[in-house]
Amino acid sequence: MKKYLALLVGIFAFLVAISIIWIFFVFKVTLTKKIECIKPAEQNTLLKDALALLKKRDDNAALKNFQAVLDSAPDNIDALWGKAEVLRRRRNYRESEALLNAILSADKKHVSSLLSLAYIRYTDGRLSEGLSLINRVLDMDYVDKEDTALAYILLGTINSKYARESGFLNKLRYGTRIKGYFLKAKKLSPGMAEGHLALGTFYLLAPAFAGGNVNKAVQELEAAFKIAPDFATVNVRLAQAYRMQGQIDKVNFYLNRAKQLDPGNEVLKEIAN
Repeated sequence: MKKYLALLVGIFAFLVAISIIWIFFVFKVTLTKKIECIKPAEQNTLLKDALALLKKRDDNAALKNFQAVLDSAPDNIDALWGKAEVLRRRRNYRESEALLNAILSADKKHVSSLLSLAYIRYTDGRLSEGLSLINRVLDMDYVDKEDTALAYILLGTINSKYARESGFLNKLRYGTRIKGYFLKAKKLSPGMAEGHLALGTFYLLAPAFAGGNVNKAVQELEAAFKIAPDFATVNVRLAQAYRMQGQIDKVNFYLNRAKQLDPGNEVLKEIAN
């Protein structure tokens, strides 16, 4: 009897072990197939859609696509950059910079990464380093129009910061360049929200003698909103512009949108102070 029970126990243990091995094998095969199911053509489609979502500032949906590509192709540089850019927009600068540096170690001329890193240098006050990165892009033999436009927007933004923080002579030196850079950007890529935002912000904040004009600001900012309604900074700047025009209903509308989209937005905090 004892031998019979031992035999049954042995058979039962054997069957359990076989079942566990089978479940593990099926899970592994299913997972492998799931990862491998994203073929190169599908990766390209995911990347294309993600970049379009990024352009519209639908960052959460864009990140989902970038991550799907990375799950099957962890070294895909374009997907890595997309993830880094979303992190930058979320102000997770340290993690974003780590990814950007990894990309640039593999490809020193990866234009999008150079520009994203230049923006981070701008935010942490290392303006000369930011300018150096931008000039590396502009010195390249070929850069597409949208990336060139982004480079000019960053040049204008950095010059604006220099002008704000400098004495009178440097205010003239740097301040007179800003509008020209933004106009170049808009001409190169009129369908890019960032260009309209940059120019609209200039018209909004510049004094009248330097070209400030609230009506032109509204025109440019509304154009930016049409392209990327979920761009929180666009909403904040529109609220500022409409406040100057006394249109309080629109002020409240755009401010509420901005608060919902990005409660930690720097410009939102700036106008609250």
